[in-house]
Order: sequence, then structure tokens, then C-alpha cells
Amino acid sequence: MGCCQKKKQEQLIEKNENTEMEKKNEKNENNESSQKVQEVIKVTYNDFEPLKLLGTGSFGRVLLVRYNNNNMLYAMKILSKNQIKIKHQEEHTKTERDLMVKINSPFIVNIKFAFQDESKLYIVSDFMQGGDMFYHIHSNKKFEENRAKFYAIELILGLEFLHKNNMIYRDLKPENLLMDSKGHLKISDFGLSKILDSPDEKAYTLCGTPQYLAPEILKNKGYDKSVDWWSLGCFLYEMLTGFLPFYIPKGNKINPKVFEEPLRFPPNINPVAVNLISQLLNTNPKKRLGYGEEDAEKIKKHKYFDGVEWEKYANKEFDAPFIPEFDNEMDLRYFDKMFTDEPIDSNRPTVNSRPREHSVYQDFTYVTESVKNNLMENGMNDNKNGKDDNDNDS
Repeated sequence: MGCCQKKKQEQLIEKNENTEMEKKNEKNENNESSQKVQEVIKVTYNDFEPLKLLGTGSFGRVLLVRYNNNNMLYAMKILSKNQIKIKHQEEHTKTERDLMVKINSPFIVNIKFAFQDESKLYIVSDFMQGGDMFYHIHSNKKFEENRAKFYAIELILGLEFLHKNNMIYRDLKPENLLMDSKGHLKISDFGLSKILDSPDEKAYTLCGTPQYLAPEILKNKGYDKSVDWWSLGCFLYEMLTGFLPFYIPKGNKINPKVFEEPLRFPPNINPVAVNLISQLLNTNPKKRLGYGEEDAEKIKKHKYFDGVEWEKYANKEFDAPFIPEFDNEMDLRYFDKMFTDEPIDSNRPTVNSRPREHSVYQDFTYVTESVKNNLMENGMNDNKNGKDDNDNDS
């Protein structure tokens, strides 16, 4: 080998080594930058401006808030740790947070933040300005078939996503189905959901809303994902008729015999819709439409959905049959005034609530990637500097 050729090879090796070193240093710098952002983002309640009360629940309230860093509106769910403990719902609450972090579907409400202080848990998600389906059904009494079918299609796509990821929803009802500003539906509130270890695993917990509860849940023999298709059948029946398929008084213990009563439909309901609902509300889960490995595919193939271009619906290429109207971003006309008229100050936590990780809720804190990226691009909050507003507490 000639001297010049050997020297060129040595220079080439040195150049490659330098290039590799530069790449390694750049990667380390990016990792350090990402780690720095993770360390600095310590979200607390004081990072948000509370604007309105949107609703209440068993464990807390939901507020409309504005995030000070990006001026965006979000829905903040505030849960009392004490109430969760009293009702033994710690695992369900942790599952809700874990499930929402894993979800990425256009038909499911997205989580933006999760954090906690000494007494409360906070889950911040998309603000769905169109309100919930409970409001819309009761405002309209019932829906025209094309509108009901549109919502059913979007719900099937949302539930299909959950089922493909080994999740059972278990709480499909109008109050948990929210409408965005363009009239599309998203599934919310995953406090009763369960993440399965395998597609064949069964659940045994007695939970859900009685009026939408599949009968096998009451038998304590285990149930699978098909309980969600039962609830879909109840909801589709309600959208088309204005009534629930089974009369179950609120607050009363469910009598299983109620499910033995034959389904009754108004004479003006499309016979194909009647057939679909009847198959969804089959009390034998193994004979229910949607049971088994095919899951949502069986329902999609039903005659009621003939001609439906599922991929286009999945991409939201069709306009919703009803598009809500707003005067501004704070227009809450689709929310109950019983909540929105209540003074917001009474809902504010104590200022000195420390952002502490309770042992039961370790790793609860979460910030979505879009927010992290926004902070990296635009710089950190001036009031952060790696220190929380509450760090001066003793």
C-alpha cells in the first residue's frame, strides 16, 4: 500500500470518527434538552385561569380553564383523593389516566395534562364546546335517522379503536359523549374503563350506568368487550325514539327480569335499524352482534351501514349533520346553566396546595408531547425557571 493511499485512509477514518462523535454529542444535547424540559414542566393548578364550571360528578368537578402558557382553553377534571379513597376507586382513577395517555384517536377526547397536589388529582383534556349528547338528545327529543346514523358510525370507530387496544369502555352514555365545535363526537370519561392483559381476558367488576348496562355484567360470571356494543344499542335506540329500550328507575336495584321483556319500537322506525338494534341488544353476549374476534367489523357489515365509506368517516371527510353555532370561544350555550352560572371562585383549591406525588398515585403527572414541543420552541414560562409557584411553601 502506498504512503499517500495509507494517509488518505487514515484521514477518512479520522473524519468518520469525528462525524460519529458529533452525532453522539448532538444526540446527548437533545436528550439533555428534553430532560431539562421534563424537569422544568411542573404543572400546577396556578398555571391555569379558571373560567367556568362545566359540570359535577361523584368525585369532583369539571372546569373550563385557560392555560397561561399558550392561552388555550381546556376542560379540567378535578378529583378529590379523599372521595376516591372512600369509594375505593383508586385503581379505576389510575387506569383512567393511564388509558388516556395511551389513546390517540380522533373519536376520543385527548388528555393534555395530568398532575396532583396533596388533596386532589387533575386531568386536563380537550374542551369540547359543543357540549354532551345528553343535552342534544333532550333538546331535540330525538334525532332524524341520518343524524343518529352519523353519530353511531363515529362511536363504532371510537369503540373499535379501544377494543383493538384491549380496552373495555364500560360507560357509554349520552353524558360521556361530547361534541366538538364541528359537530363530531368524541368519547370521554374513562373512570370505569379497563385495560385487558389479553384479547380473551374477561372483566368481573360490577360497574356502569344501569340504563346502559349489559345484563351479563349483573351475573358475576365475567364479561368481555361486547358489553360496549349492548350500550351502543341502547344509545341508538334512544337517539331514534327519544326513550330508553328498558325501563330502569334511577337509584333502584336492577331487576334482571326487565331484560326478558320484548323490545318495542315505534312503527315509524326503519326496519333495518330495528334489526340492528335488536342484534346489539341480544341478552346472550355470544349471539350479540359484535361478539368475538371480528368485533366492530361484524357491525360494520350490517345492512344498516350499506354504502358507508368507513375510511372517509375515520378521516372525518364528511361534515356533521348538525354543526353547533358559537358567538365566541366562551359561548357555552350547549352546557347546563345550572353549572355555568355558578360562581367559579368557590371551586378554587387552596393556593398553597403543594404539587406532591402521593404514593398511591406515583407517576400520575403527564404533559402531552405537543405542549412539550411548544415549550421547547417558544422557551419556558417566565414564572417557571425550574421552580414551581408553590416551592416557597414550608
